[in-house]
Amino acid sequence: MAGSWHRDPDLAGLEGVWRAATAAGSGSVFQEYAFARHWAKVFAPEAEIAVWTSRHAPLVLPLAIRDGRLGLIGEGLFDYLDLIGGAAPEVERDAAEAALGLGWRASRFTGVPEGSRHDAFWRALAAEAHPYSAAPVRAAGGSWGREHARTARRWAAAKVALARAHGAGERLRLLAWLLDHKARELAARGQTNVLGRLEQAWLTAMVEQEPELAELWALRRDGETLAALLCWRGAQVRYAYTISYAPEAAALSPGVLALYGVLRHTMHEGRSFNFLTGEQEFKLRFATHREPLLRYEHER
Repeated sequence: MAGSWHRDPDLAGLEGVWRAATAAGSGSVFQEYAFARHWAKVFAPEAEIAVWTSRHAPLVLPLAIRDGRLGLIGEGLFDYLDLIGGAAPEVERDAAEAALGLGWRASRFTGVPEGSRHDAFWRALAAEAHPYSAAPVRAAGGSWGREHARTARRWAAAKVALARAHGAGERLRLLAWLLDHKARELAARGQTNVLGRLEQAWLTAMVEQEPELAELWALRRDGETLAALLCWRGAQVRYAYTISYAPEAAALSPGVLALYGVLRHTMHEGRSFNFLTGEQEFKLRFATHREPLLRYEHER
């Protein structure tokens, strides 16, 4: 047998092989073990976990079946999805064969990089690829200060300060502020909040238990929070996941100022910055390039 299945939502037994696969691959922060561990635990009531690992290479195929639909763990919450590990075409074909043997009526895999190194898997799965979105990215380095001198002047005139939350209590309070203001912001636009009960439970678990990965940033003036930003911190990349602001401060564009402040900090660290899916103008003004993402679908 080329690999083995793990069907328990408790992924603790896979931590070693998962970390080995992560080290062998070149995926995003969303392929880290911690993201899947908390997702599997939180979504266990409505998802059938099926993680396939190879016996011949550090490769992990983290699947979940929800309402008869096959997807990768994190579908709908992780902006990037893919197999985890080094590229090994023969092993990837084994993984696809194993996936096709599961009982499912349809599949959806959203956020697969257009340049995925696991092309052998996606071809063997015979799923149809569609353009999904793109992630604007700011590369490390460059003429950062000269490019955004106008925003720097706005920052100075606004007399704001940026601070990263520390300690579980402070972090969870800032997360609650962000989620509350995000829900109000969407309601004011007539939009539905995509973060339901389980999604918010996953975010809470990540913020509470993964302080090295989950960052909460607050933009404040005179002690009052004007905007909050949740980021994921990878080894070389910081990812901006979700942001919200106080509507009464909208004239200051506090969300843009918060992004600018965190982005400036990121550039000083020598990291790159990924704005994740969506090509809104406030992201594109800072980006140097974009990473196209695909959605793979299959009906049986």
